[in-house]
Amino acid sequence: MQRTLPALFLLLAHCASAQSAKIETAFSNSLAMPFVRVASIGVLVCRYETRVKDYQPFATATNAEWKKPDFPQTPDHPAINVSFTEAQTFCEWLGKKEGRKYRLLTDQEWSVLAGLQEKPDIAPNQQPPSTGVHHWGKAPLSKTVGNFCDEAFGKKYHNSYDAKWLEMDDGYSDTAPVGSYPADANGLHDLAGNVWEWVDGWYDPPNNTLRIVRGGAFRTGSEKRLMASFRGPDPYNVHLDSVGFRIVCEKE
Repeated sequence: MQRTLPALFLLLAHCASAQSAKIETAFSNSLAMPFVRVASIGVLVCRYETRVKDYQPFATATNAEWKKPDFPQTPDHPAINVSFTEAQTFCEWLGKKEGRKYRLLTDQEWSVLAGLQEKPDIAPNQQPPSTGVHHWGKAPLSKTVGNFCDEAFGKKYHNSYDAKWLEMDDGYSDTAPVGSYPADANGLHDLAGNVWEWVDGWYDPPNNTLRIVRGGAFRTGSEKRLMASFRGPDPYNVHLDSVGFRIVCEKE
């Protein structure tokens, strides 16, 4: 029986959701952040990018300056305008509060989660392009793979933003609430798209001047930036409305 494209997208999303539902949450912490065990990297990874409602208690407790974006967000949207240093400080604050060890994913761990087989002795800025492997894997691009620079973005920003947008509509012009798209095989949502995620590592060793973001964002639409191997080089103290972070837990 032949299926229409919309019906096929719904079927794929249903299958992905059913698969991720089988992956049980290992534990939820004091902020109700759910973690799953990921055997390939040997740590517990948060299912979601750190949310507004996760980051707000830290910002309040530490009197951290936290600029809100120019577009609306709910408590379930990803926390953005957070620097690499602030993301690390959040992990330290939460770990001390709970008696656990939290941290960011490393650049190498992110590559493993994305299905890449990279050589660890090659610097991140020298890794070859992952032709055929994108942030969401090897599947064709569709509106169900994640929140990228699409027609919804173009309708809102076409007069003010010089970017190439994808010929699809994933439903969001800006950030989407975390978990709006099907989880990947590890039970993780938004590893592809929504916001770039800070990872621990240097983009340009041995100079060590720039940090790394991975995964793409709602502003990402170019072919080069959609490859899983692409790293965004950013200063450790930069604040961007398309960059957030995901945390892992080493001690449950």
